[in-house]
Amino acid sequence: MNLDRNEDYFLHDFNNSDNAGKAPDTTPVPGQTVDFTSSSPARSEPAAGNPELRKRGGCRKFWVWFFAIIIVALAVTVSIRYFIPYTTDSQVRGYVVSVEKRGIVCKTFEGEMVSHAALEDSTRIYAREINFSIPSDSLARVLQSYQGTGRPVTVTLERYYGTLPWRGAYPTVAVAVEPGI
Repeated sequence: MNLDRNEDYFLHDFNNSDNAGKAPDTTPVPGQTVDFTSSSPARSEPAAGNPELRKRGGCRKFWVWFFAIIIVALAVTVSIRYFIPYTTDSQVRGYVVSVEKRGIVCKTFEGEMVSHAALEDSTRIYAREINFSIPSDSLARVLQSYQGTGRPVTVTLERYYGTLPWRGAYPTVAVAVEPGI
């Protein structure tokens, strides 16, 4: 069909033979079944221009971003609270009072020691015992060998904001021990 000939488009007969290269007529014949499930460009165009459908897509993007930010914030909070120590290389010199294995499900070693500085201070009443968890069995055995001997040791500690069952009952964790002089 050539529209340059000033023909009226609505009065044109599309069943003529001048439509030989054009798409076939898709008007249904009585008794013929029509398939409405197939997608066609004509059906998808109104959906793209429909502002209500665009609004739903924007709402979906909002919720995806919202939950992504929440998950990242929770991951950062958990890692700071439980896995990143806020105090490292803290050394305490003193005497090991007890080292024992505790726990119902996760058995960990827990230690207790008296600070050397607390014993030397004669003006204040003794009130400082240091409780700590020992995640390593070999380190716990070394500390048990100093228990009750009266020999001072220097214990290197890390402090966390929270405790984990497999790390121990206390947020203070022993990472190294050296014999004191």
